[in-house]
Amino acid sequence: MANYAIMRIEKRKLGAVGRICRHNERLKTEYKSNPDIDLERTKDNYHIIGPCRNYRKAVLDKIEASGARMRKDSVVLQDCFIGATPEWIRSKPSEEQRQYFEHAVRFFEQKYGKENIISAVVHMDEATPHMHLCFVPLTKDGRLSSKELIGGPKGLSTLQDQFYVHMHNKYLDLTRGLPSRISKRTHIPVYMFKNAGMLYDHYEEILKAINDIGVFNSGKKKEEAVALLGRYAPEMAKLKDQLKTTDEHIKYLETTLSDESDRVRYYRSDNYEKELTIKEQNQKLYELNEKQKQLEKLVSKIPPEFLEQIRQQELKDRKKRSRGWDR
Repeated sequence: MANYAIMRIEKRKLGAVGRICRHNERLKTEYKSNPDIDLERTKDNYHIIGPCRNYRKAVLDKIEASGARMRKDSVVLQDCFIGATPEWIRSKPSEEQRQYFEHAVRFFEQKYGKENIISAVVHMDEATPHMHLCFVPLTKDGRLSSKELIGGPKGLSTLQDQFYVHMHNKYLDLTRGLPSRISKRTHIPVYMFKNAGMLYDHYEEILKAINDIGVFNSGKKKEEAVALLGRYAPEMAKLKDQLKTTDEHIKYLETTLSDESDRVRYYRSDNYEKELTIKEQNQKLYELNEKQKQLEKLVSKIPPEFLEQIRQQELKDRKKRSRGWDR
């Protein structure tokens, strides 16, 4: 099985910075949308750069100090995820894991400037150790320009190549993943797997609540059932759109399967394990799709207007609970 250095990077506007900060710096008291987080192990998380408990202020301070102009729709933060093949990184002692992430940080320092990185935090409280690194996209002459620093799809592909070379220089057993221009795959976001997984884990609990709401009286049992459903309402409301996404992706895979096989066969001599990785990922997609369909049947038992009502209330409650962290 091949081992990969993993790096993803996403553009963030100012409105998303607080949410990124709360997740990366573990400023919330509970994480219903991410059941993988084990809060008892959060104490084992550590910073390579930071800690920074207010990304928004750090971002605005750096932009102001640089004299850069910022529009309402400006990308003010590059949000990076750095990991590796789970079995590979988990097999290493904690000190070697740290060295891996420190080596990755040096790539970003050299390319984008250490002074522009506001945080690099390693999460040890999830299934696989990984790092979140955030930097402000400021050019050397003090302009705010994600487009110039990162570029479009071609620029992202080049960045992935450069990151792989940097990591491979130290870790010779790491290989470059099959580029999207070869595999032509659209990646399914991790949050879809987490959203379906969290609801699936509470399937029986949600089913019981739906049945209890059907009770004709308005007693305590019914109130408790409504409160429980409310906790999961935002995630349940997303299911239909997420199911549509995986349905469309599966349709794409099935209609282009022979094409994809031909493309990968061309690279088979030195990429056979990468072909197997693609097949494994596709199998995970089918499993996710089946799980979503089962959950959607469950959610369809809830009247849409009632689901929307409890969704709105839960979103208001979540906003109140997190409001203090943005200050």
